[in-house]
Amino acid sequence: MSERNYWQRMKRQQMSRRALLRASGRAGVGAAGLALVGCGDDDDDGQPAAAQTAQQQQQQQQAMQQQQAMQQQQQQAMQEEQQEQQAAQAAQQAEQQEEQQAVAQAQQQQQAAAPLRTYGGTLKFSTPAATHDFFDPHRGVFGPSQYWMGFYMNYLIRWANKEKGIMESDLSSLPEQPDGETYIFNIDRGATWWDQYPTEGGRLVTAQDIDINFDRQIAALDAEGNPDARFRGQDAFRKTASKEAPDEQTFIAKTDGPDATYLGGTILRPFSWFTSPEGIQEFGTRWRDETANVELSSGSGPYIPQTYDPDIGIYLERNPNYWKTGADGQQLPYPDAVDFVNLTDPTAVDAAYRGQQIDIGGFPLSSVQVEELTSDFPDHPVAEGAFGFTIVTVMGTYEPGWEGSDGLGNPYLDRRFAYAMHVAVDRDLLIDAVYLGAAKPSGTHYCPWFSTYWTIPDEELRTFPGYRIDRDADIQLCRELIAASGFDTSRTVTIYIPDIWEQTYPGISETTRNMYSEAVGFNVELDLQPYTVMQDRFDNKTFPGRAPTWTNPPADLDPTAQFGLALKRGGASNVTQYNYPPVEEIIDEMTVTLDTEQRRDMAREVQRIGLGVDESHGLEGIFGWFGVMNGVVPTIWWPYVNRDEDTWQFAHDSHNHDETWLDTTHPQFPA
Repeated sequence: MSERNYWQRMKRQQMSRRALLRASGRAGVGAAGLALVGCGDDDDDGQPAAAQTAQQQQQQQQAMQQQQAMQQQQQQAMQEEQQEQQAAQAAQQAEQQEEQQAVAQAQQQQQAAAPLRTYGGTLKFSTPAATHDFFDPHRGVFGPSQYWMGFYMNYLIRWANKEKGIMESDLSSLPEQPDGETYIFNIDRGATWWDQYPTEGGRLVTAQDIDINFDRQIAALDAEGNPDARFRGQDAFRKTASKEAPDEQTFIAKTDGPDATYLGGTILRPFSWFTSPEGIQEFGTRWRDETANVELSSGSGPYIPQTYDPDIGIYLERNPNYWKTGADGQQLPYPDAVDFVNLTDPTAVDAAYRGQQIDIGGFPLSSVQVEELTSDFPDHPVAEGAFGFTIVTVMGTYEPGWEGSDGLGNPYLDRRFAYAMHVAVDRDLLIDAVYLGAAKPSGTHYCPWFSTYWTIPDEELRTFPGYRIDRDADIQLCRELIAASGFDTSRTVTIYIPDIWEQTYPGISETTRNMYSEAVGFNVELDLQPYTVMQDRFDNKTFPGRAPTWTNPPADLDPTAQFGLALKRGGASNVTQYNYPPVEEIIDEMTVTLDTEQRRDMAREVQRIGLGVDESHGLEGIFGWFGVMNGVVPTIWWPYVNRDEDTWQFAHDSHNHDETWLDTTHPQFPA
């Protein structure tokens, strides 16, 4: 198609040049004749006056005739040129129409070849429903809560594929960036809030709504005007130096100079949802205090939450007025509802999948269970990816004012003790116990093993204390560190372990207790508590430490923004009170470094300091969080579920289910 068009354009250009040459040739003949007019020689001087007059008149007549002939020729040439241009334009229009018809035909063929998407059915998942913090979209940070919100809230823009770095529009188009510090967002003119309280009628989303959401994230105040540390995005949004909404469609945000982290660390972070100003006003303190009340929701997404019970699950219904259309041009979403069923035991999840109580089987199914399911259901699709929720061990707070779990002082203030508790963790033991071997060690949750560009290479990591294969060497180092710290080994150290962790992997608490006892040589007690209790202890700076369990996936594979939130004094995610100025200096430099390779090198330097292997820093700059591992997790689904490959990324992919559909005509679709 393109080659043919090129030669047709060349042909039209050649036609135009030939016409121009013909016109020039005709005009040249007339010009030569005019050049002879009035150029008599000396012989004319002897002619009588009357003869000369007659001759001049004759020459003038000839000149006039030649001029008229020339004008006629020029007019004819212009007419021919105009006709050729008109013909060329007609050919070009015909060509464009032909191309448009070809594209339309190709689209029709593609749509005809694809199965017809059908409406209806309920898409069913398993979920640890009790592991939930807030339905407030600016406070909720627990993994399950975030996953649910991906089905009913919208971002400004969002990740289409975080692993590949592909962004896409959501409430707005991708930003225009006229310079290194200005971001211009154009709000989708179809975007509407739900047609329910407090936005009855489903009014349009405006740039002013976006501005109000920014204000709330930046201020980080509860409805009574008090500072609230639970707004975990406050530091990220405070990178916005100025903002304005000059009209209903345009929102402009500016940073104070170029910032390599602004899009990934602020706009695209996993809980940068947008809610209606009416919801902010109406729900007030109830959003903070009524954590189980899902009716306190106001959004614009494809589904609307209806009920929540931590023992049952959360149920969402299709938004009949959703403003987006799918690839086939039909209104989204396709299923009538989405049902998250509370299931945490792998055996129960396996049974629920077999009985079609859930349509998609994933975490906490083990690789062995999925292999068995695949053997029993060979036509069921399977995908495999990294489990983004990194297993981490968390030191007790580095807050000097905390007196320790036994009131005898905070042992973690001596970094040798903190490092010993990190080295005491047997990564390979936990990989076998939790994931049956289907996992890899991760140095940090900022850069887990699957973030291959940013993380410490595996062959290097496996030489570090706590990650090396030589367990005896780690135990020896652990004992030496404890002795050097002067810690009284007659004391008992109590650390938390989430109750959901023991429920998911029965017996793991005893395995973990034995692991610590073998390494440290003193009594370690594990206190089973819900994540909400841990969150409160983080906030009041009295956290006693935590055994290896999950934390949230990285918000962005580039760790620059997360470093700023979690490793700088006063950072909203700095829950262990980490404080090491040399690391802060590196992070500040990373933030303004636009060269990705240079930023990667600095990120690895931060990791080496935080893991205690940089000789120039020793143990003074060790992290308050240490990575343990990330699983390699398979997922399986019934053949009537049609889902895009972007729905099994390592994390924060639930919004990509907005185009998932159920083939209600499939023979295996439940009646």
